Amino acid sequence: MSDEEDYMSDKFLQECQKYVAPSLIFRPEDKREMELMKKKAEIEARLKERKPVKVIEEEKREEGLSSAISSDNKGFEMLMKMGYNPGKGLGKTETGISEPIGVDVKNNRHGLGKEKVMKIKKNTNPIANLEKMNADEFRKRIADKKAEQVAAMDLRKSQKICEQLDIRCKIEKAVENWFWFPKEKEGKEFEESESSEEDDDDETLRDSEKLEILTKYLRGKYFYCIWCGVAYDNEDDLRETCPGNTRSDH
Repeated sequence: MSDEEDYMSDKFLQECQKYVAPSLIFRPEDKREMELMKKKAEIEARLKERKPVKVIEEEKREEGLSSAISSDNKGFEMLMKMGYNPGKGLGKTETGISEPIGVDVKNNRHGLGKEKVMKIKKNTNPIANLEKMNADEFRKRIADKKAEQVAAMDLRKSQKICEQLDIRCKIEKAVENWFWFPKEKEGKEFEESESSEEDDDDETLRDSEKLEILTKYLRGKYFYCIWCGVAYDNEDDLRETCPGNTRSDH
């Protein structure tokens, strides 16, 4: 406190109230309160010196598990009488366990077997799994549908290019019926030359599978890539210049 402050100010009085000598306490209520505070401080000091019960239990458990069973132990004596050899497995053939079963400490108030039931309930949620499965299947169907639509568009383009290149090479008939884009004749669905067996073969193949086969034909025979839109000079030129044989490569 500085000399300039008034000794009768509130700050001066508050400083005086912080410490009261025991000899100045005359009222029984004040003495009782002072004794309670002393006891409380002593109890808190003793509690700080003591270790928590859990720590003491864990230390005793570790000490017991780390030390081997002595020969004066009743259970050990019974094992020795039944033919047990220290360090070897249990049983006549000594193929049993050689170490004690591990200790699984239970630190909660749940009944026996409750934790397993809770884990099963937590891990298995049939409704959530079903919803996730349905969502994944829906996304997959949409993605497959879009991929087939793109493959059908590329297939039509490949069929038209294949027909032009084959005609240029004086090939009058397609190697496979669906290699050329199908044409209609005066209200008829397709040409009469198409056989029923060929129709069945066409139906078994998806557009993406047809596109893969036709792409190999165009690249192998004409060194042509529909995504590049170029007929390369030779196989080496195609391999070195073209990024790949699929749309995703381009």
